[in-house]
Amino acid sequence: MQLTSGQEGSKGQRTGRARRGGRTQVEERALVAAQRLFAERGLHGTTIRDIASEAGVSHALVHRYLGSKEDILVAVIKRNATPVLDRARGAATAREAGLSMFRELRTTSPDYLKLLARVSMEHVPFEATRHDFPALRQLIEITERQARSDPDEARKLPEPRVLVAAFVALAIGWTISEDWLVKGTGLSENDPASIGASLERILASLFDANLPPEIHELDEDGATTR
Repeated sequence: MQLTSGQEGSKGQRTGRARRGGRTQVEERALVAAQRLFAERGLHGTTIRDIASEAGVSHALVHRYLGSKEDILVAVIKRNATPVLDRARGAATAREAGLSMFRELRTTSPDYLKLLARVSMEHVPFEATRHDFPALRQLIEITERQARSDPDEARKLPEPRVLVAAFVALAIGWTISEDWLVKGTGLSENDPASIGASLERILASLFDANLPPEIHELDEDGATTR
């Protein structure tokens, strides 16, 4: 179908507006695109032009608003921090907090877990994220508090930070390798929901087997209060 000059002009104006947009819109579209591309290609395999093209926005605006590729990675990580942290607020145990965080990411943002795996495998320095990962810090705090709540057992338990690191490693490793693992272990015919439920039980067992079952407050003498 041949467009008239007026139609072509109107289309060009719409495209121009889409490529420019307001700052908030450009940033949001660019960050969504960056997360997807970083998860698929890694930091080193993605350029700002790739991000701009994927988002349908101007390369110049992406660079102006968000900075370098490393700055964009930091922004993507920060963008995911609040939803994950919110899911774990008020959790009574490390088990509850960890599974809540995992479900949030697996349901709404699986690309984020893949992104973390990619940048780790590329040996991007942790310091490059310029972020303290508040959700991870909260999970560590809950795990440490739960471990301390039974002083008699605390000395026999694993270091809480190692326990949290093992939980995160399994969650991220499964997410990035799920398709290969499911096929390689002959699980292709199994219900994905059933596989997911089994995975959650295994993740929960890391906390169940290595922490007291509940968090009890300690009194001034170091005894637990019920």
